[in-house]
Amino acid sequence: MSHSCDGVIAAILSTSLLAGCATTTPPQSTVTIPNHLTDSGAVRSDAPPSTWWHLYREPALDALVEEALANNRDLRAASANLLQAGSILSEARGELWPTTRLSTGAGDGSTIQDQIAAASRGTDDIRTGQRFDIGTNMSWELDLFGRLRSTVKSAKADAQASAALEDGVRVAVAAGVTGAWLDACGYAHRADVARRSLELARHGRDLAERLLAAGSGLPVDVLRADALVGQASAAIPMLDAKRHDALAELAVLTGRPPTEIPAAAAACRRLPFITTPLPIGDGLTLLRRRPDVRAAEQKLAADTARIGIAVAGLYPRISLDGGAAISSPTVGGIASRNNLVWRVGPLLSWSFPNISAARARIRYARAGEAVGLANFDATILRALKEVNQTAEDYGAALRRQNDLRAAADHSARADRLMRIQRSAGAASALEALDAERADIDAQAALAAADSDVATTQVALFKALGGGWENAPAVALPSPQRTASTAPVTASSK
Repeated sequence: MSHSCDGVIAAILSTSLLAGCATTTPPQSTVTIPNHLTDSGAVRSDAPPSTWWHLYREPALDALVEEALANNRDLRAASANLLQAGSILSEARGELWPTTRLSTGAGDGSTIQDQIAAASRGTDDIRTGQRFDIGTNMSWELDLFGRLRSTVKSAKADAQASAALEDGVRVAVAAGVTGAWLDACGYAHRADVARRSLELARHGRDLAERLLAAGSGLPVDVLRADALVGQASAAIPMLDAKRHDALAELAVLTGRPPTEIPAAAAACRRLPFITTPLPIGDGLTLLRRRPDVRAAEQKLAADTARIGIAVAGLYPRISLDGGAAISSPTVGGIASRNNLVWRVGPLLSWSFPNISAARARIRYARAGEAVGLANFDATILRALKEVNQTAEDYGAALRRQNDLRAAADHSARADRLMRIQRSAGAASALEALDAERADIDAQAALAAADSDVATTQVALFKALGGGWENAPAVALPSPQRTASTAPVTASSK
């Protein structure tokens, strides 16, 4: 029975999923990966860039992403988890080699050696007094049934899964920093437009009051103008709060307190744009790129290796074992060969005939492999769904942005014409005010659409799984321990 899953991602592109990794004949799978994941015209099929945030051409943003990839606290935790997994792998590899132990002892009383000596003399006079012992033992398990090798495979796959999960955090951090930067810029621009709208509403209220005082207006016109002022004013606080939230999120993602807001991000008042279609790549490139897919694959490999560990429990463990010990009533007698006891030979350990526990562990391991296979399949489907959905959302956001940009252009042209007519006396002040208000409303709608495009861009890049390649090393701090909590080691200070 083979449990090898090498090349599993390439096998997904065939008509059945993971057929080469199943231990029994699986049902016919309907999961396939198309080369083209979306029909949206907002994307193209060449490979996506790894440092995709460079497409915004914002050096300050690039610097913040690099800073976050080195100092983010969640990324530090993921990196520490990877160190733990690597240590477990080193321990598993160390079990492949012989182990040696050294023991010493001293005390008063009667020992087994004293009893043996009395028996050899044919007397009941057993010596009681000081006894000094020193011994060494070496043991080397012969991995005849693959238990140790399967343990190493499992630990190696777990370590690779931890590495993939760390890369997944890198993707989330890069997307989070870029998204927070764009949100801060977008909300700042929308707040500026909202303030211009408030200024215009106040101007309209002043105009309505003057017309009422001149006898050319109605009280209801003043009430309506007051309502517009209130509506325009109400839009500003939440936009400012959202901008503050984005800046605080950006600070924390880069490893700073939320009050230490990066100056460049705080100064941004307009969104940067990517003018070219975004690259997606084909299905195989996507699956090889996404860290969650790699993590699920390695977890499946680890679950498969654990079956080998459990199966080895059905068979005996055989070790080459050797040891030597010296016991003497005096310190000087330690060097005497007459006090030396030694042995060498094979050592067998076998839980037989009661193997019910071992078979239960095998069933548990095989069920774990089934869980890993199901999770792997589900991860692939989620990856395809996320890219398909985010690409479609991005295309829809672009189409909406284009329509609103055209509407904003038309409103701006209408406002300019109305100004010309107003200066020529062919339009009233109220007509000019209505045209200007329509222009501001169109600009506000376009600013919101620009933010939606930026949000869907980042979501698409995150779904593509880029941002972990060639990332800087994570800066792990050294814990500062007090004298009462510091372990006593040679390196303790």
